Amino acid sequence: MAAPIPLWCFMNWRDREVLVTGGAGFIGSHIARRLLSEGARVHILIKKGESQWRIQDGFSHLTVWEADLADCASLQQTLSHCNPHAVFHLAALVNSARSWELVPDMIQNNIVGTANLLMALKDRDCEVIVHTSSLEEYGFLNAPFIETQRESPVSPYSFSKLSSTVFCQMTAQIFNLPIHILRLSPTYGPAQEGPMLIPSAIHDLLIKKEFCMTAGEQLRDFIYIDDVVEAFMRIAEQRQGFGEIYNVGTGFPRKVADIVEIIQKYIGNDGVVRRGAIPYRKGEGMEAFGSSEKMKQLTGWTPVVPLEEGLKKTVEWYKDFLFKRPTT
Repeated sequence: MAAPIPLWCFMNWRDREVLVTGGAGFIGSHIARRLLSEGARVHILIKKGESQWRIQDGFSHLTVWEADLADCASLQQTLSHCNPHAVFHLAALVNSARSWELVPDMIQNNIVGTANLLMALKDRDCEVIVHTSSLEEYGFLNAPFIETQRESPVSPYSFSKLSSTVFCQMTAQIFNLPIHILRLSPTYGPAQEGPMLIPSAIHDLLIKKEFCMTAGEQLRDFIYIDDVVEAFMRIAEQRQGFGEIYNVGTGFPRKVADIVEIIQKYIGNDGVVRRGAIPYRKGEGMEAFGSSEKMKQLTGWTPVVPLEEGLKKTVEWYKDFLFKRPTT
């Protein structure tokens, strides 16, 4: 008898049309680059006027569409020119601040935008859609988080991501849309910018600016971008388990203070870190990490980049490219 075929048989992406929303962003650009290397015909969806510096090296091989996910008519018009076999949905407004002012934009971008995308795709011959979720949706539940826990969002952002996740589950269960949901641990790596811990610490310490942080006793599970991209590729090969959530993380949390110390070591200057200079955020759990066993069982995926190695690569990228990158 022939040996059974494993569930994670690899897919041939050559000449397959793929749409990446948020394809000029941090994770989206890495996914687009991986798909290009696999021979896919990659379309990326970006907002009008959005900076494209992350994708300039592969620009001639990409088809770039400008559309606002919150504008249903604009989105429908754009997708009339594209018939993707697979869709990676990365576009989102990301801001974990505890602020009422963020609520309207979070609803419009992350909830309405996701609903518009799925409505635009519902009558198309799309084989698989991968929706991006966030570990922050679990809030301050007891870790390690598992996918069956009742979530407890702690910010307008995590509320909006949970709402879009539940909408995706409904469309898979009721309308049979082929959707997988990846719930990502905090992701880091080259080409990341913004107020998140790792890029902020690297940036400030490189320019010898005082880096202010909390006491740093929180346990967090940071995962390197290459491992996250591999998780997206693996789940997109699956034609079962639609509507399910899959945690993606290393399973090995570290104290935030330890992570900053590693960054200091690789930067190698006399940058000053002020631990305890800012308070913990309201609703911030001291332990936030998930179990990725469900993902591993289905796809065979497992992270391979240790934290120290990933941080070293990220610091090296910042040293080489941060101050040289184009502004458009």
